[in-house]
Parts: sequence; structure tokens; C-alpha cells
Amino acid sequence: MLDVLVAGAGPVGLWLAAELRLHGVEVTVVERRTAPDGRSRAVGMQAGTLDTFATRGLAERFIERGTPVPTGHFGAATTRLDFSTVGAVHPFMLGLGQSVTERLLEEHAVAVGARVLRGREVVSLTQGPDAVEVVLRADGAHRTVRARWVVGCDGTRSAVRQAAGIDFPGQDTTMTGWLADVELAAEPDAGPDAGPGAGPDGPPTAPPTAPPTAPLAATGPAGSFLAVPIGDGVHRLAGLSTATMHRGTGEPLTLEEVREQTRALLGRDLAIRNPRWLSRYGNATRQAAHYRAGRVLLAGDAAHMFFPAGGQGMNLGIQDAANLGWKLAAVLQGRAPDALLDSYEAERRPAARAVIDNTRAQLALFAAASPEQIALREVWSEALADPRTNRRWARRIAGFDDPLPATAPGAHPLTGTRLAGLALAAADAPTPHPLMHHGRPLLLDLAGTRTPCPAPGPDRRTVAVNAGESHPLWRDVTAVLIRPDARIAWASTEADPQRRAADCLTALRGLCR
Repeated sequence: MLDVLVAGAGPVGLWLAAELRLHGVEVTVVERRTAPDGRSRAVGMQAGTLDTFATRGLAERFIERGTPVPTGHFGAATTRLDFSTVGAVHPFMLGLGQSVTERLLEEHAVAVGARVLRGREVVSLTQGPDAVEVVLRADGAHRTVRARWVVGCDGTRSAVRQAAGIDFPGQDTTMTGWLADVELAAEPDAGPDAGPGAGPDGPPTAPPTAPPTAPLAATGPAGSFLAVPIGDGVHRLAGLSTATMHRGTGEPLTLEEVREQTRALLGRDLAIRNPRWLSRYGNATRQAAHYRAGRVLLAGDAAHMFFPAGGQGMNLGIQDAANLGWKLAAVLQGRAPDALLDSYEAERRPAARAVIDNTRAQLALFAAASPEQIALREVWSEALADPRTNRRWARRIAGFDDPLPATAPGAHPLTGTRLAGLALAAADAPTPHPLMHHGRPLLLDLAGTRTPCPAPGPDRRTVAVNAGESHPLWRDVTAVLIRPDARIAWASTEADPQRRAADCLTALRGLCR
């Protein structure tokens, strides 16, 4: 019998598999596709995801293949979000195609011992008291496997979610945008459709210039446009036109339409050529009624879907996996009660709800057409010029300010938050992230008096360090317990070592049971 069967070899399923293996769990990933998808649905890796990868020593693998982008956007606001303010180890968004991300994550998952089996599709499942029987189809034949737990990371049409009988309520698509992964030449292609000319909704456009090396955005009454370099000489173009936003997602998108829309929305020609992927996308928005049904759990797009604004979808799903991995391992191995898994939905469902809300707000700004809507976009752009407002939304888009469940009275404000802004006075560990490669809870003694907490044991680690130049929230913190997913489980400003030790023991018992 398998410990865990993960359905879906996208970024979420692969990261979950790797996290489970870090705790010694036997995990098999099954994927319906027989080969990796060369298309890249996600092209932005947020600072929060890079920080997660840094806790396992992997961030540089992605950074060396991507393009750091120091700012981001909220809808079509003209004021950019400044990621340098979020307190992240890597304070930028990374332009990187999802196909590259998946390849690197699969290499990592396989290297730590996960099995990835392609060409296997989930057909049905039946739950028992101690296991789940899953029927898989491969090469036209059916096979039944048993697993103690099953996790659906198999996308918005999740076969696991449907087989488990979990509803997926929400709204269908009411408007569409388009995307194109293309090359941009310094000179237009030959032919009457490639050179400068009049866009269908505006005056003659300017001649093409060299391809942009940074994100290029434009907004106006005709709609919104964005171009982002994603590596290997390819750019992701995305547009939402008020003239075409009611076309169906199934209506083919042609290269000629992309050229026309780019001229209309951007006001100039980009000499578009060699398309890799052309597609329309909609604003269908749904969230699973539950993230768990018995021994079946959901993560990533299987649990939520929304308009792809701000590059949050893949990143939200990877945080689902980071949250679930250590909890599922602890329950499966008897180190925590089954009730620990209830905290997975309690924490991740509000996080997805917040992203759903902000993507709906962004869509309203993208689609602004009336004088009132355009005025709203201008007012919001002005609001983002305030550093505090800008930092708040930069942190939210980067994945650092999820809504927090209620904490115990008297808990430190850091409790429940993502680890950020803590600098250590150590050359080999300027932040706590290099100390977390083991994937266990990390207890940091910041008081210089060696907090007399219990011996580390096999499922946690204690390190005495001195704090460096940190965010003011860390100013008086004497000890902190960090969960494997880089959330703060407990922080103390207690100066008395004995009282601090008692509080520490309570926090450890609550975390590790």
C-alpha cells in the first residue's frame, strides 16, 4: 500500500511530493499527460515562493534561469508595486516559464525519492476506514492501487475532487482576455501585417523598436496590455480588450488578432513572430466547498480557480503544498493527531478567498471602460503611491500577508505570519532560511542566554543566534519557533529564561504534539 498518492505532476503536486519525502513518506505522483507540457500557464514566480524554495536550498536553481523583476502590478494601476519593501530574501518577482519550473521541481522530487508516473489517469476512488482505493487508467487498461491518503493536485477539472464528491461552486466565465507566448524582433516581419500601421481602434502606430527587456504595460479606454520576458527570447503578451472581451474561451486566437490587439492596446507594433502558444482565458472563479473529504485532500487549482491577475495562481498552490506537506507527514507517521489536518483548510481557505477577492478587483481595473471606471483606476493608482499602501499590496501579491486565523490572547503579532524581515548576525546564515533545509520546526534563541527548551529531538532543531538589522517587529523578540512551512508558530519577548522556557515547551507541544 502507498503512503500517499498525489494526482497531478504540476508545480503543486511535485512540491508536495518533495516535502513529503523530506519527512520520509513514501509518495507516488500520477499524471495524466504522457510528457511534460511545454506551455507555461504561469510565468511569474513570486517572492514568497522563492522564499519557500530558499528554505530547502533551491531558490538559486530557479533564479539563474529566470529574469528578476523588481516591481509588479495591481490590475491596470499605473503605479507599480515595489517588491523591495516586502522583507523577502529575494525581493523580486521572477519571470520564468512554468515549463521550466515544472522541470526543476520534478528533478528535485525524483532526487529526494518521489516516484513520478506519467500516462496514468484517475478514473474513480473508493474510501475505506484506513485507505483509499484508486482506479487508474493507463494505455487503455485499468489498475487499482491503495493508498493511505490521496491528494488531488490535478487542476481545475480535478478528477480526484469529482470522485470524492466535493462541490466546486462559483461563477462561470463572463469575460475573456488573451495571451500569447511569442518572440519579438527588433524589426517587423516581412508582409503587410507585420509593419507599422493603423490599429483598428486608434491612430497610426509608431514603428517597432527593440524587444522590451522589462515588463511593458499600457492601459486606456480600449483595454489593458502587458508584455513580460519569460526567458529563452520569449515574451508573454497578455491583453484584455473592451471590444473583444466577450468572445468565448474556445474561440481560436490567431497571430493576426494578437498583432492587431497589440497595436490597439499598446499603440505601437512589437514585430511579433514565432508564436509558441496562443490562448484565451476567462474569469471563471470557483473554490472547493471543502479541502478534505475523509482521506482525500485538495491543493492548488483543484481547490481554487480565478482570473490570472498578478501571477498568484501557481504561487498560491505551492503555499498550499508547503502547508499540507509537513502536517500530512506528521499525521501519517503518528506524530500528530488527525485534527492537525483540519488546520490545513482553516489556514489555506481564507488565503485563497483573499486572492479571489483581489483578482476580481484587478479585473475591474483591467476592464475599465466608462469614465467612472477609468476614474477609479486613476484614484487607485494615486493610492498606491503612498508607501504604506504600496508595501501592503506588494506583500499581499508576493504571498506574505494571507489572512490569519485567530490566535490565542496575548500572542505576539508575528504569530501565524510568514517568516520575513529577520536578519541574523551570521555569515553562513544571514537569514533563518539556510537553517531550515531539514524541513523540521526551527527554534531560534535570539536572547543570547540559551533558552533552556527541551532537547531538539528528531522532529525539531534548536539554534542559538544573534539578530542583526531586522524589521522593527523583531526588535524585542527573544525566541521564535518557525514551522516547516516558514510560518511563525510562536514568538516571545519574555526576558526571564525560565518563563520563556515554559512558554516554549507549550508551543512545541502544540506544534509537534
